[in-house]
Amino acid sequence: MKPALFLAIAWAWACSAHAHGFEERYDLPVPLAYVVAGACAAVFLTFVVAVLFVRQPAVALVEPAGQPAHRPQEKKSKILRWAVGLIRSLAWLLFALTIVSALGGSADPLMNLAPTLVWIVWWIGLSFAVVLLGNFWPFLDPWRTTFEALDFSARKLGCRRGLSAGWAWPARLGVWPAVFLLLAWCWLAVVYPIASSPVRLGYAALAWSAISLTGMGCFGRDSWQKHGDVFAIYFATLGRMAPVRFGNQRFEPVHVAGETGFVMAMLSTVLFDGLHGGTAWTLFEQALRKIASQWMDVNGYFAGTAGLVMVWLVFVVAYLAVCSLSAGLMKPLTGSGPGWQVAGRFVPALIPIAAAYNLAHNFSSLLIQGQTVFQLLSDPLGRQWDLFGTARLYPDITVVDARLTWYVAVTSIVAGHVVSIWLAHRLALGLRLSSWRTALAMVPLTCLMLAYTAVSLVVIAEPMAVYSPAP
Repeated sequence: MKPALFLAIAWAWACSAHAHGFEERYDLPVPLAYVVAGACAAVFLTFVVAVLFVRQPAVALVEPAGQPAHRPQEKKSKILRWAVGLIRSLAWLLFALTIVSALGGSADPLMNLAPTLVWIVWWIGLSFAVVLLGNFWPFLDPWRTTFEALDFSARKLGCRRGLSAGWAWPARLGVWPAVFLLLAWCWLAVVYPIASSPVRLGYAALAWSAISLTGMGCFGRDSWQKHGDVFAIYFATLGRMAPVRFGNQRFEPVHVAGETGFVMAMLSTVLFDGLHGGTAWTLFEQALRKIASQWMDVNGYFAGTAGLVMVWLVFVVAYLAVCSLSAGLMKPLTGSGPGWQVAGRFVPALIPIAAAYNLAHNFSSLLIQGQTVFQLLSDPLGRQWDLFGTARLYPDITVVDARLTWYVAVTSIVAGHVVSIWLAHRLALGLRLSSWRTALAMVPLTCLMLAYTAVSLVVIAEPMAVYSPAP
C-alpha cells in the first residue's frame, strides 16, 4: 500500500479520535448514567476521606513560568553544558525544519511534517511529557534560544544591556494577554483549523516568533515568559503536576492577575473542542441563528468564536461564584477576602483536571498520528524522499480503539478530579480553620467538581460510546 494512503488513514483516524468522532463506537456494558454516578461517587468519597483524615496543608512554592522545573546545579560540568547546548540546538533546528516544511513543502497536510510535528508531537506530546517529568520546555524553547543567541551577540558587539529595553510589565495586566492568546490558539485549532494548511501554520509560527522576540526585547526574557508567553505559561502550569512536585506537595495559591482566567482557559478550551461538532453544538448553532442570524457565516466562524468565549465565561463565572460562596463561609473567622482572592488560592487544585482533560481528549491522537512522525522526518517536504530509511514505517492504526480510549478517558477524568479534591482540601487547610469549618468551606467547590466530572464524561461519551440494553 502506498505511504500516502497509510498517512491518510492514520490522519483521518487520529482526527476523528481528536474530536471523539470514532466511526467505531464502544457499546457500554452499563448505562452512561451509571458511569457518571459512579465517577461522581468516587469524587465525593475523596472529599469525605480528605475531611476525615488529611491534616497537612500544601507547601507553598513559587516557580516562574519561564524556568524549568528541575534546575541544574549552579556549577555545571562541561559534559552537562554540552548536553544542554546540544539539546537546545537540535530543538532549534527542528523548529527551523518545521518552518521550512510548512512554507516550502507539500500543501497536503498528510505529506507535510509541520502539522504533525506542531499539533501532535509538540502540543500534545510535550503536554503529556511535562505532566510526567516537569517543565523542561525552557530547554527546548526555540524562541528563548533565538533571543539568548541574539542578546549574547549584541553584548559581544558592545551593547551592555543587550537587546532588552528593560520595560516593566504592568502588574495589573498580569497574564491576561496569555489568557486571550490561549483562547486564540484554540480558535486556530478548532474554529479556523490551520492544521489543514501547512502554509498558514508556517505563517502563524513566524508571526508568533515576531511577537515573542519583540516581547522579550521590550520586557526582558524572564518577564515576558512569565506574563505574556502563552506557551511558556501553559507548559509551566502543567509541569506543576509532575510527580516530583506532587510528591513534594509544592502547590501554592496564585497572586498574579489573570492566572485564574488562564487555568479556566486550559479547562474550557479542551471541553470546547469536544463540544464542537457534536449534538450540543448543533443545538447551539440553531439557537444562535435565531437571535443573531445576520452574523452567521457559512464557515461557522462566528458561531465558533461565540461558543469558545461562552464556554470560557461559563467556567470563569461558575468558579468565581462557588469561590465567593466559600469566601462567605470562611470570612467570619479568617477575613479571607472577596471571592476572587479565594479563587486564586484554590485554582492550582484545578490543574490536575486540566491535565486529565488533555489526556482524555488527545490520547488516541498521540498514539495513532504520532507514529507518522518517523515517516515524515524522512520526507519532511513531501518530495518522496527517504532520508533516514523510515519512510516505509507505516503506522499501526489498530493500536487504539474506542474501547481503550473510553476507559483511558474515564480513568483520567475521575483521577484528575480526585486529585483536585485532595489538593483543594490541603490548600484550604492553609487557612488554619477548624476541621468542620474547612469542610464546610469546601462544599461549594466540591459541588463544582462533581458538575465538572459529570459534564466532562457526557461530552466525552456522546460521540464515542453507546449503550444498547440486552434484549
